Amino acid sequence: MSPRPFNRNLTSRQEEVLDFVREVVEGGSAPPSYREIGEHFGIRSTNGVKVILDALERKGFLRRQANRARGIELTPLARERSNARIQALAIPLLGRVAAGDPILAAENLEGMVQVDSRMLHGEADFALEVRGDSMTDAGILDGDVVIARIQETALTGDLVVAVIGDEATVKFFFPDGGRVRLQPANERYKPLWVDRESADFRIAGKVVGLLRRF
Repeated sequence: MSPRPFNRNLTSRQEEVLDFVREVVEGGSAPPSYREIGEHFGIRSTNGVKVILDALERKGFLRRQANRARGIELTPLARERSNARIQALAIPLLGRVAAGDPILAAENLEGMVQVDSRMLHGEADFALEVRGDSMTDAGILDGDVVIARIQETALTGDLVVAVIGDEATVKFFFPDGGRVRLQPANERYKPLWVDRESADFRIAGKVVGLLRRF
């Protein structure tokens, strides 16, 4: 028998509440009370929380014990839904990124890396291997693999994959008038300054995750 769809019958708020309950319980704490759920989501009325929990119970994701403030229990269906949401993403590994003096960025497919989607802050499009130690104070070490989302713009302080000519580097992005300062995270290295309008400079993406091999 095929598994039931895990989210088709849930509103976005019901899904958020169910995820919150699951995170609290799987974190080793007692199930949240109605008041705690209300405070977390800005729901002023405990009756508003009750309506959401009633729906989740009716749809088979929760069970509640009467007369217990923390009597919420996840059902097997809720745990099945949680497991179904954990997606292993296959992300292209495209060359390497220097975290010191930039090295040649081989923009050809070297392989694929498998990433748990829960480890990422947003969508991911490509991965690059770090070479060098200029980002160690940001927790990025030689040999790490950064996961990035393709985008051509960045906000001040974003951690980006920047391409200068045929070379790529991971640095913090700081615009400064007509120039850009690409800031390392190691006092032994000086910032890289580039002309913001230079045809040889572009932002390839924003870093959204990091993998480390042991």
